[in-house]
This record gives sequence, C-alpha cells and structure tokens, in this order.
Amino acid sequence: MMKSELISELLKFRFGSKVFCSDGEYGLLDDVVVDPARRSVTHVGVSRGLFVKKRFYLSFGRVSGASSDGVTLAISLAALEQEAVAAPGGVQLSGRSLVEAPAVGLRGTLLLLAVQPGSGEIAYLVAHNLPRGQDTLFRTSTIAELSTEAVRLNLSAEALKALPPYRPDRELQREVEAVLFDLYPLHIDLRGISARVLDGVLYLDGNISSALRADLVERQVVGVPGLLEIRNNLVADDTLASEVALALGRDPRTRGLPIGVYPRLGVVRLSGAVRTEEQKRVTAEIARSVPGVRQVLNELTVNPTAEHLPVMASTGAEEEDLVPGGRYVRHTR
Repeated sequence: MMKSELISELLKFRFGSKVFCSDGEYGLLDDVVVDPARRSVTHVGVSRGLFVKKRFYLSFGRVSGASSDGVTLAISLAALEQEAVAAPGGVQLSGRSLVEAPAVGLRGTLLLLAVQPGSGEIAYLVAHNLPRGQDTLFRTSTIAELSTEAVRLNLSAEALKALPPYRPDRELQREVEAVLFDLYPLHIDLRGISARVLDGVLYLDGNISSALRADLVERQVVGVPGLLEIRNNLVADDTLASEVALALGRDPRTRGLPIGVYPRLGVVRLSGAVRTEEQKRVTAEIARSVPGVRQVLNELTVNPTAEHLPVMASTGAEEEDLVPGGRYVRHTR
C-alpha cells in the first residue's frame, strides 16, 4: 500500500486504549512489536483482566483501525485467543518506553505511535515530557535507533527548540469551539455542525447552510495552533439541493416531475405535485438515500395533472410557478 500523506489516515496507537473485536470489547492495548530494520509494527499486544492478566500478541494485519478512541481488530472475540501468539520477536514499545535525545541530554516517555495503514511503517511518534513539561511530535526521520530500552532521536538543541508542542485534544477542542462560537454569522448553523478533535485532527461533520460558509469555517479554524489536519466533511444545503434534484432527475420513476427541493441544515423539504401516491413515496425514498440528508419532510401533493411547482419566496410564502419542461428546480434560504 502506498504511504498516506494524510495524518487522518494513519493508525495511531495510544497505549492503554481499549481494544475492540468485531463482536465486542476485548481488553486494553499494552504495547506494539516493531521490526527495527523496517521500522514497522508487526504485532499488537493486548491484555485482559484486572488482577490476573492475560496478554496476547496479534498480527498487525488484523488491525482495521486505531486512534485514541481505541483499536479495532478484524477478528471475533472467540477467535482472538486461538490466533494470538505468546511472544513474537522484535522491539516492544509501550507507554513505559523511553524516548531519548542524547545530543541535548533529554528524555521522556512514549505517548503515541502513528503508523502507515497496510505496511505498519512508523510515520511519527509523540513523546511525553520531552522537553520537560511538553508533549512533542517527532517524525520518523528523526529516529536514530529503535530498541527495547529506548527510542533514540537524532536532534540538535536548535531543532528541538523549533518543534511546536503536541497539544492535547481537549485543549484543541475548546479552542476550536471558541473560534466557531465567535463567528456570529455561523450561530444559525452551529446546531448542524459536529466539530471533533481526535489525535490532533479536526473532523468537521454534519450540515451547513452553504458551501461558502463551509469554507469560512475551515479558514477560521486553520489558524488554531497545534491542529495537524482538518477534514472538512460538512454538507452544504446548496450542494445537497443539487444532489437531491440530480438523483430525482436520474431515476425514471421521478424524472420530469415538478418537484421542489428545499434543504435546511440537512432537513430536506419536498414541495410540489406528483401524479400518484407511489411517486410521492418513491420521491421521499430517493431523497432520503442521498448522503448528507438527515430527514425528509414530504409535502408533495398528489395531482394526476400536475404541471406547476410552488416556489418559496424570501418571505417564506409560496406561489405557483410554471416549471418549463417539468425540469427540477432547487431553492435554499
């Protein structure tokens, strides 16, 4: 698999996080085993139990996802212990592992390890208390040596001083929320937006009133120090109106019908007239299937001779407006 250029696509192992199998929670992530020559993760170590712990190692190939939310494995609870091995060869790295910068005489502990999906190759690590009182992200190019005793970094004092701190997700979350709240024009959109910081990446999900405002959100939060990446997945109402109308126009069951599409933060109101109850039902079904639609308000009327489409005026009132050729129109406010 090719290397990922996006931090959001990397697998992030935070030691002590929960481990989930395909059918339920198993235990906790204790450590990972690394091939020092290839600098890639080969196995993950998971444990179960409070007083009498069971510890097993599972092939990295079984990892389907990893973040501070937990590690997900593509294997069932019943099959895990049967497939797991006791102690694979390689360098064991955990939250107790030392991270040293010998050139400046500093050391900390390993907080997080990020690796490429597929290959398991290390992309970066986060060290706690290096320098003292700070968490710092180090790219794999700074790693001079990997051993069970320590991860040693090749860094000068100047290079270390130039590295920004790796800020905790909770701090970044608070700052992002403050930035968004300070944008007064966005207050009407906030109820449709989900903003979450995970492992330094901001995920913007949900609905917003326009593509212009979606870009505005991203431009404002990009200045928050410590954000490693922004994944802007916001669905704009104007985009959604076009996509719903396009879906209706492609389907032979609804093509040519005078239907208005009126999204409001992902809630799509369908207005106009169709010729049968079946067309009314199918129209809502098609609209509901479009990604980003949260709810459909089906206000279509059944009229066997439908030729007109009610158009929403800026006041919220509606008038009858002829639809040339029965094509779809969309309206947002």
